[in-house]
Amino acid sequence: MMLFGNLNVETKTLRIISLIITFIGIIFILASNYVGNLAIRLSMIIIFILCLLNYKMTYNYSSVKEKLNMLFALVGSLLVFIKPSLTMFIIGVAILIITVPYLYKSIKNKDYSDKVMLILSTVGTLFSIYCILNTRAALNAVINIIGIAFVILGCLMFFDTFNTERKRHAIYEHDKHDVNYGFEKTKDRDFYD
Repeated sequence: MMLFGNLNVETKTLRIISLIITFIGIIFILASNYVGNLAIRLSMIIIFILCLLNYKMTYNYSSVKEKLNMLFALVGSLLVFIKPSLTMFIIGVAILIITVPYLYKSIKNKDYSDKVMLILSTVGTLFSIYCILNTRAALNAVINIIGIAFVILGCLMFFDTFNTERKRHAIYEHDKHDVNYGFEKTKDRDFYD
């Protein structure tokens, strides 16, 4: 089974792409602190520019509430640009707000019928507490997980190129030996005799 059979790419090109993805994954793992800070800062620059443009273009048409929301977004993007670990704190608070009400309601009503949602809420609550208390390590852990995923994807692609090449070679060798035999007869002996 070919994992990347739908890609219309030469084998050499796919090998190069897989090695690049693996190399990027290794960089993510080894330099997770720098990669996370750089990625967050770049995204905050983009968000700040977009919010500023939105604020300037819609200032005359926006309500006071919308103007305040845009100002909060601008200030938030500046704060996260200055201190990137705030991102994990904000994500932790957001996950906590999402998961705790369901967990509280389940425990209060003693309704444990939806086990999947209960497990997800518990894991989400624990992860959010981890993000809030240890923001730097949580950010590094997320970047490490992304790096591991890149390394696995790159290795699978690399292996798949060798597997694909071996299958193509086997089919070519099989066809080379069976030149006289085709799928169907093209000449009908009775017709030409």
